Amino acid sequence: MINKNYLYILFLCIISLVQEFSFSRMTLFNVSADVVTIFLAYIAVTTDQKINISFGFAAGVLGGLLTGNMGLNMLARTVGSFIAGYFQTPKESHATINQKSKRFYAAVIVAGFCTNAILSAGDNPLGFSPAYRIVVFGLLESLFNLIFAFVVNWLFLRQSLAN
Repeated sequence: MINKNYLYILFLCIISLVQEFSFSRMTLFNVSADVVTIFLAYIAVTTDQKINISFGFAAGVLGGLLTGNMGLNMLARTVGSFIAGYFQTPKESHATINQKSKRFYAAVIVAGFCTNAILSAGDNPLGFSPAYRIVVFGLLESLFNLIFAFVVNWLFLRQSLAN
């Protein structure tokens, strides 16, 4: 039987490619949904924080290799994963599916905002002020991530979060 972490690594590689070559092209107000953050939030809710931070670092390495901005991506994804790890649901907690879904949505919002805040502070392609980029782009991306997380949870993750 395949270890669940190996399956997550495969999904992370596929999702990183999809993010870079598909979702990054679909923008609204120069902001797009970040499916990697949504996947890292799912890992944060279902696994422990050490594994989550490792996956965040790996996502940053993959994102950095694909975008050419290695250090900033590694920092942003690792910090976002660390913060999303605070929404972990322990196995012995007997949490309901609604509680796990709420934690997943909260992890998506907070991790998405933190990740985008770091990326916006370090990269300035549009010439906006840092405070404007962090607040406006961070909030817009968090909103897009939340909408996309609702769809992903409804279509795919409902059963997985129930276990």
